[in-house]
Amino acid sequence: MACTSMASLSVAVAGSTEKSSYIKINNFLVASLEASISDADDKLIALKDAKIVVESKDENKIQLRVDVTGIETQKVFNKVLTDLARQAPPIPGFRREKGGKTTKVPREFLLQILGEERVTKFVVQEIVTSTVADYVKEENLNIKDKKVSTSQSAEELKVSFTPGKDFWFNAVLELEESENS
Repeated sequence: MACTSMASLSVAVAGSTEKSSYIKINNFLVASLEASISDADDKLIALKDAKIVVESKDENKIQLRVDVTGIETQKVFNKVLTDLARQAPPIPGFRREKGGKTTKVPREFLLQILGEERVTKFVVQEIVTSTVADYVKEENLNIKDKKVSTSQSAEELKVSFTPGKDFWFNAVLELEESENS
């Protein structure tokens, strides 16, 4: 299957950049989620039970399938929700503790205020970035522009994600040209 990058659109969201690139597969233009793994250090959540399988590999591309357990998806969802709540402005009717933490806001209310779609988008981005960054670090790979793209669109990933349920995606890594070639 030949993939040719056609165009890209960059959107800045709360300090992170989400890119949608369009790849041509069998004469169809397909949108994919593109994430940066350049700042994949202490900020990311370590997913211990992620299963990564190399589906295909050639000299400059690796295609992966990543499976994440329901326990891990719930853990990431809770962490992202907590982080977004800390960054949000004060919620009327709830006091903040020292350190800026809002106490005892019901989860459903928090989701309503922050927007479930927005939270889900951040969770999917976090899962894609952390699992692939761990794999790249473990395998000692040099990725072109420190970018990873998924075969599924950002919308498809958001729709298929449910906290506490198993989640999977396909990722494509473009390797940097080695100097020995």
